[in-house]
Amino acid sequence: MSESSVEQISEKQSKHVLKAGALGSFGVAALGAVMMAPALGIYANLGLISAESGKIGPFVFILALICTLPTAFSYALITREIPSAGSAYTWLSEAINPFVGLWMGVLLLETYLFCVILQPIVFGVFFNELLTTLFHWPASYATSMAGVVISTVIVASISYPGIQISAKAAMIVAIAEVVVVLLLSGSILASLLGHGHLSPAPFLPSQSLHGSHGLFQGLVFGLLSFVGFGVITTAAEETHSPRSVIPRVMVIACVFLGIYWALTSWSFCLAFPPEAWGQYVVKGTNPVAVMARQYWHGGSVVVVMTAITAALGVYLASVVGFARIAYAMGRDGTIPLFFGRLHSRYKVPWPAQHVGFIITLGAAAAWCRWLGIYLSYDWWGTVLVFFAMVSNIFVNIGCIVFFYRSRRQEFNWFWHVVLPVLGIATSLLPLYYSFGVGLWREGWQRGQSIILFCLVSVVLSTVYTFALGAVKPQVLRRSSSTLSR
Repeated sequence: MSESSVEQISEKQSKHVLKAGALGSFGVAALGAVMMAPALGIYANLGLISAESGKIGPFVFILALICTLPTAFSYALITREIPSAGSAYTWLSEAINPFVGLWMGVLLLETYLFCVILQPIVFGVFFNELLTTLFHWPASYATSMAGVVISTVIVASISYPGIQISAKAAMIVAIAEVVVVLLLSGSILASLLGHGHLSPAPFLPSQSLHGSHGLFQGLVFGLLSFVGFGVITTAAEETHSPRSVIPRVMVIACVFLGIYWALTSWSFCLAFPPEAWGQYVVKGTNPVAVMARQYWHGGSVVVVMTAITAALGVYLASVVGFARIAYAMGRDGTIPLFFGRLHSRYKVPWPAQHVGFIITLGAAAAWCRWLGIYLSYDWWGTVLVFFAMVSNIFVNIGCIVFFYRSRRQEFNWFWHVVLPVLGIATSLLPLYYSFGVGLWREGWQRGQSIILFCLVSVVLSTVYTFALGAVKPQVLRRSSSTLSR
């Protein structure tokens, strides 16, 4: 494709842009909060955290917050300067060069795609629980896939009409999640107080079930709870006053939910013996669902329904993030132009959403057959954290380089060097301790296959970047010249 033809295609596509001003502060906050899933941090992730770390779930959430905050600030600082649906893809192309931006864009696209794949799987986990609670049906591959398909149909019906509808649904889901988790946590806390079993042990790292190894393995799923904060940045082109709204909302959402998870998980982590969590996980049983039945009896169906709506909310927000990253890259011609098309009426990247849903259904079907649905969540969740940590490292590097090169008059050593360096360090730490020899020793299904999948994906992304630069250098030049759009 010639440079002139790329210019013509880009000019034609520029007539079809995302719907500006569709979201205000509350809508953006809801989209971010539901992506980080107040309920799923407890219902889905706490069981896997405690299976590795024992009773110190609250400490793991606090540590995950500490690891996340410096990167959240870097995201906020750059978003204030370059609000774009392309998120880190756009920023790194501007801050460093289009090759680095494209490479990160491909990795970021993969990250959001893996996040999309994860959500119908977790929906299936709780869909099985719902069938068991109401009808005493045993979980099976058929019921798991029924959950996957049902959740996909629901999310597709909400996401295709536009981001305003997505945000309204997200507000309702987020509020319901927060209230139900608080009520369940409070009822467990009251029972523990009545029996004199309340203690500060869950906030002490020395209480880790398997020492430092267990702490860092549990940290993977603490970090998974925070992975979704970056989705807020992909709504920049559809947000009213994105330079002020998005940075503020992003940091507040991380702090609020980190404290919320630490406090609400306190009672949960004291309700079961440390060893019991791992025993439930190995059997493919969600420990928090068992706990809900123990404390709320028939009322546990409310917890299951909240988990189901939470999974739908995250699925919805993940699709929004994936589709808008794909749209930004397709618009620039760095992936097929098909992805840069919008629906003429709704101004939503329907082609990107089509692809996301098709891949998700295929991947969920394959992995649930291979591992079962709960361990499939474990597998894809671990993969997602790996890519999120890699993305975080380069976002922090991009923050340093961008402000040093392009905003020298605003350059501040604390905000633009110290905090990003902390973000790099706190992202490297879990990569080193959680994705090394320890994970490899978990065997093929739960360790080696994950490491190889991540490495192959990074290598293929690198090859794609160099190939595109060699075959279509004009596309990268065009991308670089339109980044601040």
